[in-house]
Amino acid sequence: MKKMIPFAAAAILLASCSSDKGTATIQFPSDFSENTIVVSHMTIDNIFNAKQAEDLQVIYDTLEVKNGVATLHLDKAGAARYSIEPPVMARMQPEFYATPDESLEVKIVSFEPLDYDVKGTKLMEDIMAITTVTQGIQNEYMELVTKNPDVTPEQVKEIRDRYDNAIKKFVADNPKSPAIPYIIQDLSGDDFKAAYDNMTPEAKKSILMPFAELYNQEVEQMVKDREAEEARQAEVASGKITASDFTLPDLAGKKVSLSDFKGKWVVLDFWGSWCGWCIKGFPALKDAYKKYGDKLVVIGIDCNESEADWREGVKKHEIPWINLYNGNDQKLYEEYNITGFPTKAIINPEGKIVDLTTGEDPAFFTRLANFVE
Repeated sequence: MKKMIPFAAAAILLASCSSDKGTATIQFPSDFSENTIVVSHMTIDNIFNAKQAEDLQVIYDTLEVKNGVATLHLDKAGAARYSIEPPVMARMQPEFYATPDESLEVKIVSFEPLDYDVKGTKLMEDIMAITTVTQGIQNEYMELVTKNPDVTPEQVKEIRDRYDNAIKKFVADNPKSPAIPYIIQDLSGDDFKAAYDNMTPEAKKSILMPFAELYNQEVEQMVKDREAEEARQAEVASGKITASDFTLPDLAGKKVSLSDFKGKWVVLDFWGSWCGWCIKGFPALKDAYKKYGDKLVVIGIDCNESEADWREGVKKHEIPWINLYNGNDQKLYEEYNITGFPTKAIINPEGKIVDLTTGEDPAFFTRLANFVE
């Protein structure tokens, strides 16, 4: 994030050490006491042409620090991504992109928390400008999810929407910016695709365009996979497919089969005590379980954890319905098209799957009511 340093001395220092072409001048915090700093970099060509990890060529420069300033000579081999190695334990590190003939000024206010600014090129100034906005939203999100155990999907979506809208606004206000190929990669798949397809010729000249092109390939594949998944999801929940029978142990070790409940409405809840959204869905599911009584059988199927953790989770969350342990049976996942957790399946009295919902979705209970009531 950008911060002004209200000291005349700082202004004089920056004026006296402005970069020559092909250099980056790095100014360190006022309390920086190291005599050297390490800056690593990889050329963008190398990043994209490397076939495997061993092909990546990371180059390290150890720079002398004088009066809180170091000068880096940019790699003449081509555009590159540079990373300044923090002298302290830090979650992130200052990074910037540059071509061999550019001049940049990097001002680091602090390494932890990371606070820095880069000037000298349109690319980096625009990246810094949008990062200032998005970082504030990211901090708000982290504050919400780490300190509020009752966070709702609606709260998360509201923050995510503001984050996306900040990026979209920047793109709309700066359509020719060389930063666009970089920043749109933070958008969700459909929004990214729209922004990518509408990039101006000027934005496409960015040295970071290869990153966007690579991500576009991934998004196109994700769209194909999603469409196939949605088609499979619709097929499974069409009411035409008989729910696959299974036999799993309950808490007492008794073998329980789905076929035991033929003639009743059944909800299968695929969950795990490690899954936060699974836990958040329990209150609504408990309400439905109590509301429908004998009309509805609820079966919790624990996945992807040890038996001990399953038992502890059932006890901790006071789960009142039938609880079965699946462990990591991939066959069951495939049969029920489990692509995420929680997943809930509604099975009618004839044993057909009539609804399959992945994720915590309040609308699931509206659909359940339409079936059972």
